[in-house]
Amino acid sequence: MPAILWFMIAVILASLLLMIVMPIIENKKLMTKIKKLWTAQRPLESFIRPNHNYSYQFDTYKHQYNANELLDDKTWSDLNLDSVFQNMNFNFTAIGEMRLFATLRHMFEVNNQSLIHHFKSDSLFRNQLSLHLAQIGKSIYPVFPDQVAFIKRNHFYMICTYLPIAFLISAFITPSVGVPLTIIASIFNMILSGLLKRTFEQDLNSMFYTSNVIKKAYAIQQFDQTPHLDVNFKHFRTARRFSGLLGRVNTNDETSIFSMLFKSILMLDYHLFHLIQNSFKTYEDEVMACYDYVASIDNHYAVALWQETLDEYTLPEQTQHDTITFENLTHPLITDAVPNSLSINQHILLTGSNASGKSTFMKAVALNIVLSQTIHTATAHNFIYKPGLVYTSMVNQDDILSGDSYFMSEVKSIKRLFDIQSTKKIYVFIDEIFKGTNTTERIAASESVLTYLNHLQSFRVIAATHDIELSTLLEDDYSNYHFNESISDNEISFDFKIKSGKADTRNAIELLRIMRFPNIIYRRAKSKASHNN
Repeated sequence: MPAILWFMIAVILASLLLMIVMPIIENKKLMTKIKKLWTAQRPLESFIRPNHNYSYQFDTYKHQYNANELLDDKTWSDLNLDSVFQNMNFNFTAIGEMRLFATLRHMFEVNNQSLIHHFKSDSLFRNQLSLHLAQIGKSIYPVFPDQVAFIKRNHFYMICTYLPIAFLISAFITPSVGVPLTIIASIFNMILSGLLKRTFEQDLNSMFYTSNVIKKAYAIQQFDQTPHLDVNFKHFRTARRFSGLLGRVNTNDETSIFSMLFKSILMLDYHLFHLIQNSFKTYEDEVMACYDYVASIDNHYAVALWQETLDEYTLPEQTQHDTITFENLTHPLITDAVPNSLSINQHILLTGSNASGKSTFMKAVALNIVLSQTIHTATAHNFIYKPGLVYTSMVNQDDILSGDSYFMSEVKSIKRLFDIQSTKKIYVFIDEIFKGTNTTERIAASESVLTYLNHLQSFRVIAATHDIELSTLLEDDYSNYHFNESISDNEISFDFKIKSGKADTRNAIELLRIMRFPNIIYRRAKSKASHNN
């Protein structure tokens, strides 16, 4: 038998052996890493992939929802929810990241407390499930299956898969004919495979990822502790069995050069792609159910671990009463935050000095309403609330591209509140209302807007201002609360605790003295302020 024939057989056997052995070795290494994650309270990947697309699912499907009931871009930005998302992003999968982002935008919920409990209490279950999720990973941010365009198969290309095998068998009978034909067919397939990959690269990525998701959904739903998934997995036999052979374009995850060579010679990527895609299109709803199932499981792991990083948290309680009551509430992004307790059953007007804690308090309340309704977690000792929508107008700024001034940005931000159409409770948080204009007009406009919002039955408003005059003008409809500071030995300090009543201190001019401005500036400012009062 010609040496070339033995060589070809050796290459094939070596490729098959490596494709079996290498994943076993890699999985053992992966499990070693996974076992350390929970105690270390860190994600498997500590970097952000350049191809990440967290908002893809939200952007793709938001048209199917009532836009008023999803968290809008302004509120997301005002509440620093990008940072909150990153803090709890312990997801193993790209689709988990997409779903968690959409969840925080109020599209889904993470609410299976039994599953979260199992993640926390059963390390064997947690590690085994984590391995399945990690094997899906984040190397690909897929185009969802319902958007994969159907690609018509070429029957000749499908037959090409079998030509090297047929010619190799014939080489045992007639080596002088079979060996050259095997080599020619192999080279032809390698060239053809490379050319064809370029035409369906993104679809191939999605096909690989989706096949792996279905395979892992099948494995995960067999755990006793996981929810049942109503999918007929017989529809996806080919995808589950051969997902590991599908090519991953532009990744470093191939087991070896031999496996790449093996797949190119047999045109496995093209062949399996067309065998699988028909089942995906036929049973698209079941494919999407697998996506959502795996992403949801991943989110429950992420939330469970995020809860472990918190100083204190609680499972929020819902009430039909028109009130929010909380004890020892903190801001989830602040370490060693000062807690506050309050019962909110009326509109609130917050006054107080700069840096005294007004904005942080409002953001803490708003964030906890969002987190309570999406991931059923509140950073407080207890948190009782009536579910509703959250809208903010807080961090306004000039917009150079649109030409909007600071005040125009404020006006647009507040104007959108009047256009909300929903029967649900609406929580509105406004920080330093209309600070972009002069004092006289600011007070008049603020009083008018806040009075108007008071007459909207479904609204609950928490607004902050530096204008003490508003406290008197609105005292019939808004409860007055404040934050203040103390100055001692040329040091200014804040306790960051909310107190009832109007603010009774101002620190701007004293800060000039403490920061050692020229004394003439401080004395003149103090004199002018006393005269105006």
